[in-house]
Amino acid sequence: MRQIAHQWAEDGHSVEVLSGQPSYASSGRPSPWSEGLEGFRIRRLPVFRDRSGGWRQLANLVVFPALVALRILTSRRPDVVMCSTVPQVTLGWAVSAAARLRRATFVYHCMDLHPEIGRISGEFSNPVLYRLLARLDLATMRRASRIVVLSEDMRRTVVGRDPALADRVVILNNWALPDFDEARPSPLGQPAPGVLRVVFTGNLGRFQGLDSVVAALGGLPDEVRVEVVFMGEGRALADVERAAAALGDHRGARVVFLPQGPPSSAKALMRTAHLGLVALVPEVVRYAYPSKTATYAGEGLPLLVLCEQDSELATSVREHQLGWTAAADDEQRLVGALTEAHEGLVSDGLTHQRAAVEVYATARFAQEGALRRWSEMLGDINEERAG
Repeated sequence: MRQIAHQWAEDGHSVEVLSGQPSYASSGRPSPWSEGLEGFRIRRLPVFRDRSGGWRQLANLVVFPALVALRILTSRRPDVVMCSTVPQVTLGWAVSAAARLRRATFVYHCMDLHPEIGRISGEFSNPVLYRLLARLDLATMRRASRIVVLSEDMRRTVVGRDPALADRVVILNNWALPDFDEARPSPLGQPAPGVLRVVFTGNLGRFQGLDSVVAALGGLPDEVRVEVVFMGEGRALADVERAAAALGDHRGARVVFLPQGPPSSAKALMRTAHLGLVALVPEVVRYAYPSKTATYAGEGLPLLVLCEQDSELATSVREHQLGWTAAADDEQRLVGALTEAHEGLVSDGLTHQRAAVEVYATARFAQEGALRRWSEMLGDINEERAG
């Protein structure tokens, strides 16, 4: 968001970003309530700190959207309003309604699609609540001039909701995770010779099935030496730790846990590894695209992707020879993929896959090209408004 806002400001637009206080700040000190940054302005609205979930997270589903809508309704009339999908459903509905009242063009930036994701997680399992949220989000999309999604799978889901939305959908994926701080070293050194290092960085959430990935390591042949490194935190961390403890002293497998760190440290860790792990439980890939894929690729890291094999993500890995894929619940294929990757490491250091990833990253995840498309989209909207 920071880079998109900076690009729009560079294009000559007046840009204001509405946010809450950073929930990831470790110091505990709040950021300024209003500040200028790289040509645009940030206004931070008061919300509950909700990293632990519970009632604060539920309250923020209402509080933050209401405050954002109020700002839109009472401030200078904007030409274009864009919001993302956090908080889920309620933010898009409130912001799109406020934008319509102010006769502003609305852009819905869907980093994931709800309430479908919430149904998989169990948050929106109540059928009455699910139907209500589905209607609210469909209303949001129907008020949007553009619906930005990250993949062809997500586009199909949106069009499946309402075929009339097809012309409004724009596929515009994320690029590698930016780092605005000073460079940090990797928290781990190089792996031992002949050891295949697989890394997973970021949120250890309920949608990855990472405990099953760890459990599958027990099926590796003894001669296949694999080290899986998890760098991050999340609600599934305890489950993954239990799976690692149950694995015991398997001769060929080792699991390492590292705390969450800055992007530069995570990228440095990727540069010591041989595979970047992308794992999604069944159905999730239809409603989201794991953005860590772009960051792995940007560091030249081959991929190990676990999701539906007919998805855009898995298909691209196979067609461009970026690494290995398996269905999320196919333990046998996962073991086979790790065995093949280990053989490739021993024989040629995975040089073919690394070269393919570098080419693909330049073509698919280039920041400059993506920002140019964001500029072009806003330019098209301005021409439509002027016409």
